Amino acid sequence: MSGKSKIAVTMGDPNGIGPEVCIRAFYDGFFEDIYDIVFVGSEPVLERANGEFGKGGPLSIIDPTDFALGDVEEGVRSEKAGRASVACIEKSVAMALAGEVDAIVTAPISKRSIHMAGSTYPGHTEMLMDLTGSENVVMLFEGTRFRVAPVTIHVPLREVPDMITEESVYVTVSISARELKKRFGVEDPKIVVCGLNPHAGESGSFGNEEQEHIIPALERARAEGISVEGPLPADTLFYDALRGKWDLVVAMYHDQGFVPFKMLSFDTGVNVTLGLPILRTSPDHGTAFDIAWKGAARPESMIQAIKVAMEICDVR
Repeated sequence: MSGKSKIAVTMGDPNGIGPEVCIRAFYDGFFEDIYDIVFVGSEPVLERANGEFGKGGPLSIIDPTDFALGDVEEGVRSEKAGRASVACIEKSVAMALAGEVDAIVTAPISKRSIHMAGSTYPGHTEMLMDLTGSENVVMLFEGTRFRVAPVTIHVPLREVPDMITEESVYVTVSISARELKKRFGVEDPKIVVCGLNPHAGESGSFGNEEQEHIIPALERARAEGISVEGPLPADTLFYDALRGKWDLVVAMYHDQGFVPFKMLSFDTGVNVTLGLPILRTSPDHGTAFDIAWKGAARPESMIQAIKVAMEICDVR
């Protein structure tokens, strides 16, 4: 492909804020004048959003759904909305794999709605793994303050300790180091890893996951030339992360990393899926059904998601 980077933006759940933030970001980010953006979603729904929240200008839309304007149930989880959400993701991934677009940016979906439609995936990340045939991926959150990637993602907290293994920690660190170089242009990534237990286990006093799994994983990564510190206590390391000491924080589980991240970068955080053969970013918020189609949704995170995709395309 030549010329401007081409980005596919999925509408997300049509009953949520996805269509609104897509349209607001398109105009508020001035993308219509700079980049080649194609929306993947229900054409009547996106045109309604364009009329209500945009400038009513021409949009490039690919519609793989059977979702009509009358199917919109504002703020409601539904099987039709879930089926449309999945269709948009499948189409955008197929376009990226075929080289028809340089990246995809996905608006938020409802996990409940896609499950009502028969999907068994916990979320976007797992669906993208399957659709691209990827064995291992990492969910990285890029923010204006620091980056975070968890070893485990959408799993119950009680299952986390059993999933913290030497292999899972090593894979997260190694993929992150490789992708920071490849996609973000960080020549020598500096990574820090959180402990699982309070005070990183205090030498086994509060748990042995650090000694048995995390430390061996980091030794393995260091032997390959990866610059990685840890495991360090999660309750203190974010203080230094905020001041730019490292390029990435690897957390052991979802909330350990994303609570501090979203507290500081809620409106500007971007989810980047590492380890895929395609480039995918997304805003770090959900469907916000309570404010859907009310003109109250803020597009900043979606703007950043598109910008980060563009920046990575430029690096690549």
